[in-house]
Amino acid sequence: MEIDCTPKGIAAERVCVLYWKQGWRPAVYKSGRRNGGNMVTFLEGHFVFFALAVSFLLLSIVCRFLTGMRLKKLIRDAAKLSATENILLKQCRLKFQSCYELNGGVVNTGVFVEKFIQGIRLGRFSLRFWEMAAGQFLLLSVLADGLGACIGIAMGESSGDVLPFYLLAVVSLFACFSAAGIIDTAGKREILKTTLEDFLENRMAVRLDGVKKDKVCLEEQEKKISPAVSAAGEAGRESEAEKDELEKLLREFLA
Repeated sequence: MEIDCTPKGIAAERVCVLYWKQGWRPAVYKSGRRNGGNMVTFLEGHFVFFALAVSFLLLSIVCRFLTGMRLKKLIRDAAKLSATENILLKQCRLKFQSCYELNGGVVNTGVFVEKFIQGIRLGRFSLRFWEMAAGQFLLLSVLADGLGACIGIAMGESSGDVLPFYLLAVVSLFACFSAAGIIDTAGKREILKTTLEDFLENRMAVRLDGVKKDKVCLEEQEKKISPAVSAAGEAGRESEAEKDELEKLLREFLA
């Protein structure tokens, strides 16, 4: 192998030795350029940054996928909210009932549902956290591609040699935006909000109003019946007293 004794060649060889000692295995250089042009040689020289970029890309897609699956399950269970076994939706229904009764039938259903959706969690974190994490992982993937390309150029490679980093960055952006469009987290969130508002405002509230009216009617009927019952009780007591007096008189007459 020929050795490039120019300052640029010597600098490239020093950088190669440094990265080799750190375990990053850069490609073998000749006169400041890489021998060979296949993908295997590229991965041997840039495995760390390429692996980081792919890993961050996959993590971004997984975060979006988990968020979408969580919302999809809630939408499916919210369609039968009156008989659902979902603990989270049961809590939503019971909490709305308590608020409705405490506030005398006045509840801002839209605000209530929005607060409920913001409180939905996946694991220990909210759905908004997972959405933000997906965006941050995408940025880290593009950053790893940029760092890999910059280091390759600094070691004497040409733009064509680090072209896979540029292609991976474009593929990362396309894949994440496609996944976001397919999963459609914002659309699922809006569907869940509409479904919950429809049930709570048009079914649950009407049912609670009916129960409240029935309770009021029963109380009024009890008020109307209670005087008659008390009067009947007094009349019964008077008749019993008269009966006792007649029995006493009869015993005295017979005696």
